[in-house]
Parts: sequence; structure tokens; C-alpha cells
Amino acid sequence: MPQRCDDLTGLLEESAEELYEQAPVAYASSLPDGRIVKANETLLRWTGRGRRELLERCRLHDLLAPGARIYYETHYAPLLQMQGEVREIAVELVRPDGGRLPVLMSSVLVRDEEGRGRLVRSTFFDASERRRYERELLRARADAESRARAALALGHVEDGVVLVGPTGRVEVLNPAAERIFGVAADSALDRAADEAIPGWSAVAAAGAGEVVPVERDGHEQWLDVAATEAGDAVVYTIRDVTADRRLERMRTDLVAIVSHELRTPLTGVYGAATTLLARDAELGADGRRTMLELLVEQARRLATIVDQILLTSRLETGNAEVGAEVFDLADVFVDLGRAATGETHRLIVDVEPGIRVRGDLDRLRQVVTNLADNALKYSGGPVRCAVETRELAARITISDEGPGIPPGEQERIFEKFYRLDPAQSSGVGGTGLGLYIARELVERMDGRVGLLRRDGGATFYVDVPLA
Repeated sequence: MPQRCDDLTGLLEESAEELYEQAPVAYASSLPDGRIVKANETLLRWTGRGRRELLERCRLHDLLAPGARIYYETHYAPLLQMQGEVREIAVELVRPDGGRLPVLMSSVLVRDEEGRGRLVRSTFFDASERRRYERELLRARADAESRARAALALGHVEDGVVLVGPTGRVEVLNPAAERIFGVAADSALDRAADEAIPGWSAVAAAGAGEVVPVERDGHEQWLDVAATEAGDAVVYTIRDVTADRRLERMRTDLVAIVSHELRTPLTGVYGAATTLLARDAELGADGRRTMLELLVEQARRLATIVDQILLTSRLETGNAEVGAEVFDLADVFVDLGRAATGETHRLIVDVEPGIRVRGDLDRLRQVVTNLADNALKYSGGPVRCAVETRELAARITISDEGPGIPPGEQERIFEKFYRLDPAQSSGVGGTGLGLYIARELVERMDGRVGLLRRDGGATFYVDVPLA
């Protein structure tokens, strides 16, 4: 115990000179013109100069790197003269071999009794670690900003991006992927992808650029998938091409339906015309009239198909004009039997005049005629047309006693080219555009068209705003 106390006492008995010379901080005293008159051992070691060289040939600013030297002469020294002290200015000490040491320099001006500067005492703190920390901090900040920009860009791309780690867990799920899969990122991150994302097994099994179907909320969704390895993780890029797929299917349906629907009346027109040309003398008046009626009927059917296709195109491009006039709803049903095809004696119209509505009379008549025509084609019994007033609209109903429409198909019947019987096994043809056109026209009149639920047959309704 006495020996340890003696050792400690010896360590504490350092002279002021030893503390000055071996301090972890460099000291220098210089005259106002910069000549160094005193420096400790630490400054000699940091600058790589001998004491004699430093005291006889160096001024304070000679120890500084070129950029710091200019700053010292233009800012540091004048500021020291005005304020009497300058604290912690970042500069670099330069060695004869060109090496540099970043330091924090502080100076105090010692004045005489008359206020004139006599001596400058300067201290230098080694800032190497601090400078290294600042560089790392700046690098980390740049990395963080880069990641933030990448995240911002990732949040605005239209394609879905999913990053799956080596353990199969979701590490990144951008907003587009959230919309595509209908799942929130918060609930999917750090979970197994095949558990967190609906239909992920099909996505993960897809080849490069492959389009795969995925079941979502009872509907089929088509996704274009590309996968890229990123280290031990995999980045999946997903694009929802359901709309493109549907459009392609519509184009295919259009070609198939139109070619079939046009061929049938064209065959009738051609047959009647060639019969008239070859056997005109043999047919007699009744035979010729029959052939002419067939020509008119098939020509009218052709005109209807072409009109439907052209109107559909105008509706899609926004070029279909729909008026807004006030008229009596009973005017819609004038000559309805003559306008509709089929056995019009089965058409029962129960409409009283006096109900004033706002819309486009000709377009609404086209809609009602279309619905009545469909009802006559699909029903062997009577078709009833009626009108009732509601709070803000007048409701037209067209009811038939046909086979009805299955519940699962009732929403799809208003899609373009959709038909309940695409194979036409019932013998009833059509382009699949009639109900689509009806819905689009009525909605442009601020109305609504739909199907009422009933056990047998079908009842379509059309709501038109009251005037």
C-alpha cells in the first residue's frame, strides 16, 4: 500500500513545463507579425519540424495549408485584432512532406497597458477523429437522402415492386404493389410472401416476362411478372395487364361477333337478290314481294349492326351527342311496336301521358326499343312496358316471361360484347352491344338502367330524371 501511494505521488509531481510540453494539445506563442517565439513538443511532433527551425524561420501562418493560410490572413488575423480572441476555427496544419493534419485552432491576443497587441497565444486540437466522424456523417446523410429519393421514386412508379429476402419474407412493397394485390404494406412487411400476398405462389413461379392469372376477390387478374436477383434477395416487378387483356379479348370478340352477325344477313341479302335475278319471271308477284321483304329485313338488320358499332365507338370517344330537353314520357312509346322487331303483338304498353321528364327523346326511344326488342327475342310470352313516378325520376320497366338471367351474370350483361349465350344455342343472335349502349346513353342523361330481381323472367328498368 505505501509503495502504490509513492508511485501515485511521483506521477502527480509533474512540472508545469512537462505539462506544457507533453500536453495532448499543441501550443504556440507568436508575435503580432506571426513570428513564433514559443511552441510545445506536441506542435513540433504534429508539424514534423525541429524547435530551432520553428522558432527561427517560421511564422504562424507558415504552418497552415494554403487555403487555411489565405483565410488566416484575410479573416482570422483581422478578427483577432478586433475581438481579441477567435475560437475553434477548422484549419489544417501542413508538414514539410506535404502531409496534413486537421485541427481546431483558437487564439487569444495579449495586449499591453495601452491596448496594443503584444503576443498571440494559440492552441490546436487534433480534429482527425472529428473530421472522420463528420465525413461518415455526411456519407450517411447522403446515403439516407439517396434512399429517400429512391423510396420517393419507388412510391410513384406505376409498376408494383416487391422485394423478397433470402428467407422468403417481404422486405419492400411499394404503393403500386399494394393497389395491385389489395394488401397494405404494414400488414405484409416481414411476413412470408406466400402468406401475406394473395396469389403470390403463381407470381413467384412465373418466368421472365410471363403473364399469369391470379384470383382476387372472386375476379381474375392478369399480371405481367419479371424477377431480378439482387444479392441474396429477389426483386419482383409486377404490372397489372388485366385491362389490356380485357381489351384484347374484346377485340377478338368484336371480330368473331361482327363477322358472324354480318355474315348471316349478308347471306340472306345475297340469296334473295340472286333468286330475284335468276327466277324473277317464275316467282310471280307474291314470290317477288317475299324476296323484297327479305331483302329489306336483312338490310335493316345490317344497318342496325353497323349503327351499334358506330355508336359504341362514338360513346367511347365521347363524341355521342345526348340532348337535354323536356318531353312527355308517353312520346317514347309512340310506334314502339313498329320500331321493335319480332312478334310485336305480344308487346303490351301501359303508359299514361302527362309525365314530364328531361333527357334526349330519340336516344331514350332507342334504349326502350332495344330493351323491348331483346325481351321479345328471348321470351315466348307477353312483354309488358310500364311507367311509374318516383321521388326524383320516372321509372320505365320492361318485363318478359323468358328464362331470366342468372344472378352471377346480372352485372356482366352490361359489358361490351357480353352475351349469355355466346354459342347461340337458343338461336338468338346479337352483337352483345345493346345493353352496353343502353346503359351509356341513359347515364349521359343523368339516369340509371338496371335489372330488378324476380324469380322468373327478367325486368329491366330505366330511371329518367323528372323535369
